[in-house]
Order: sequence, then C-alpha cells, then structure tokens
Amino acid sequence: PPAPATPIVVDAFDAVDGWTAQPADGVEMTLTTEPGESGEALRVDFRFVKGGGYAVLHRVLDLDLPENYRFTFRVRGDCAPQNLEFKLVDSSGANVWWRNQRDFAFPREWQTVTIRRRQVEFAWGPAGGGALRHVAALEIAITAGSGGRGTVWLDQLELTPLPVPATWAFVKVSGAA
Repeated sequence: PPAPATPIVVDAFDAVDGWTAQPADGVEMTLTTEPGESGEALRVDFRFVKGGGYAVLHRVLDLDLPENYRFTFRVRGDCAPQNLEFKLVDSSGANVWWRNQRDFAFPREWQTVTIRRRQVEFAWGPAGGGALRHVAALEIAITAGSGGRGTVWLDQLELTPLPVPATWAFVKVSGAA
C-alpha cells in the first residue's frame, strides 16, 4: 500500500494563542505553556470542584479533511483517569463528531494518541450523521471520570492524510443481462 502523506501540523502547542478554556460551572481550568517534547507544550490545569463536569479546550479552525486520515498528538498527565474527548465541529457549530476514550489513564511520560477516521463517530447535531469534510473547530475535553484535580500536557497535534482502503472503493456494475 502507498505510504501516508506528510503530516500537517494543526497546532504545535507552542502558545496558548487560538485556544480558549471552556470549563463547565464548578470546574476550574487554566491554560499555560511550558517546555514540551518539541518546543513548548500546552499545559492544562483543572479541578472538578463539585466532583464532575468538563474542562474543554476549544480552537477555531479552517481545515478540510481528506477522505481518510489520522490525527496524532502527544500527551502526558499527572491526574487520575479521566475521560479524554477529541471533538471535530462543523461550520454550523451544531454538529459534532468525536472520539471518546473513557477512563483514559494519562501517562506520566509522553505518549502518542492516534485517532483514525474510522474511530471518529457522529456524536450529536441536526445533521444526524454522515462524513465530516470540513472542520470549523476542534475541541479536546477532559471530563470527570475519577474527578479531582490534575494537569495534562499536550504537544504536536498533526493530521496525516492516509490512502483510501481498497474496501472503500466503489465498484460500478455495468449492464446486467
């Protein structure tokens, strides 16, 4: 099979610029940078004051998706297991596709998280499903699994176009007799 194309750096996380903290009521959240594995990394400090909730990092994008792809990013954390949600939002802002990893054990050392197209599912919205072709916003959410407080670091978010598997090929049947 052909090799994947060159990755596109969506965000190197060298600055907080472009990211906004959108925590739930009862959740404290701060975004800063500090040295990462490659340049700077985005540091997310959170505290689930009431035991539950979410800490969402939101970034507006203008990103066309290839037919097949994978997202990768580097992560490490100092916290109990929490849910890690990776969300892609369309231009209406009402339709969301996601990968929800429940009880994600954030590693103490840097680790690559890989999210392939086949792992991204329609989550909610009036579109009711279908393939997402254009991303207008991206969110990374830490939602209370174990609750408490913690710190998560993110580095090097990339999108890599991948070859389309042969099983996706459309077979045209002509002239049945």
